[in-house]
Amino acid sequence: MDINERNAIRAAAGLPLLDAPGEAARLAKARDHADFEREFARRRPDLCHQWTGNRDGWMTNMGRWSRARQQVRGEMQES
Repeated sequence: MDINERNAIRAAAGLPLLDAPGEAARLAKARDHADFEREFARRRPDLCHQWTGNRDGWMTNMGRWSRARQQVRGEMQES
């Protein structure tokens, strides 16, 4: 359902209309986030050795997990 169809339903229900450019940007951001989460889940088995199965502390491993996510996000933005 596109934004115009959603606005027609909202108008019929007496709700305020969506801002088309703002809603398009919100949907694109949500789609990009979902794409990233899917890609990170796909790559996680190759990366999880960085933050699991060691005797390092929680904070150290959380930093490694965060760095792995940044790496995947950067690679996705390059391509």
